Amino acid sequence: MCARTLKSNPTMKLILLITASLSWAFQQQGDPPKYQYLDPVTSDLLMCDQCPPGTAVKTHCTADAPTECQACPEKHFAENWHWGDTCQFCTSVCKERQLVKQQCNRTHDQLCECAPGYHLVVEFCIAHNSCPPGYGVTAAGTPVSDTVCERCPVGHFSASDSSTEPCQPHRNCSNLGFKTLRWGTSTTDSLCATQDKAAMLECSDHHALCHNDVTLCEEAVYQSLSSLRLSSVPLERLLESLPGRKVDRKSLERLKKTCSPQQQVLQLLRLWRERNKDQDKLYGIIQGVHHCERKVSRCNSLKNLTLNDLLIVAESLPGVKVHQEDILAVVSSCLPRQYILQLLHLWQTANYDLDLAKGLSHSLRVMRSREAPRYLLRGLKKISRIIGANSAHKLYEKMFVSMLQDETCFKALKPLNE
Repeated sequence: MCARTLKSNPTMKLILLITASLSWAFQQQGDPPKYQYLDPVTSDLLMCDQCPPGTAVKTHCTADAPTECQACPEKHFAENWHWGDTCQFCTSVCKERQLVKQQCNRTHDQLCECAPGYHLVVEFCIAHNSCPPGYGVTAAGTPVSDTVCERCPVGHFSASDSSTEPCQPHRNCSNLGFKTLRWGTSTTDSLCATQDKAAMLECSDHHALCHNDVTLCEEAVYQSLSSLRLSSVPLERLLESLPGRKVDRKSLERLKKTCSPQQQVLQLLRLWRERNKDQDKLYGIIQGVHHCERKVSRCNSLKNLTLNDLLIVAESLPGVKVHQEDILAVVSSCLPRQYILQLLHLWQTANYDLDLAKGLSHSLRVMRSREAPRYLLRGLKKISRIIGANSAHKLYEKMFVSMLQDETCFKALKPLNE
């Protein structure tokens, strides 16, 4: 190609330049990287080959000989090409809540990752979040990412906190040839007519069924005892220490399988109370709870509530909100006089660590600021006063304080702090 053609065609010049550059790059691809070295004998500045990963410089190059490399010693590594005469020390231990993912070798340092159930945030391993009831896991947590939760879609539910379980489909009673007693919600499964009646008293179903046993007072009593940390005491100890007739072991095992730790004590107290309702020495405690429950159930101003009233109350309560589909399930399956009690049950289940009386006080303040209907304010204020002034609180508290301080109650068992 003549010089005149190149001069008159800039595009051709660019093509030739790119071709020359690529040719030079391919020629250099197989060569090791270089480093400058001043020969102490000749004072010449030499371009020496670097040592590859897994090795270190043993002897620098000369005008007549290339660089001599040697393998890294045990528990040392070199990850990249370099010109140093030593390798790096391997990391000896992983950080807190980390496990070894890959052992150290000559070309790589020891690799650590967060232990199962934890993920890395900046430089610390943090526990994976759990999805609350009504939400399921769509992506399980990994050593580098947290759990991803999504609200259960229609026809699915999640009844407990979990960092691994997705939402489960509702039981289809019709396909099983059974009648549906209660439709499932986002937090409970459907209940079929032929299921064991005992299951109706288990934690997953207890609050959604519209039976006559109003237990808000008992829940409030349990919340007043939260400072005693009863949920940290093994159920077997409480079972042996409760006076009167004992709850059978089968019921205890069922509670441990179906209830969360926060609910287990409350469910055990319910079973114990039912078995000892005719005991004279426990009459005061049991009658105190019954009296509170009767007074709550007679709140006449809250017997004709509408769906909109329930939504107003649900929105005003603090903590985790009761889902709208759960409120719709209450309206479709309960009598109007049971609406508010079932709503408060659902709220207490989702907010087991919050005090019911304080929750009602917060609700009243919010509804007053939003100018809620007066009958709602009057009814909730009355329930709040009844539960807050319940004399059974002190009776229960006195009994449990006595039990937990009396070492003879647990003489056949291990210490409480084990």
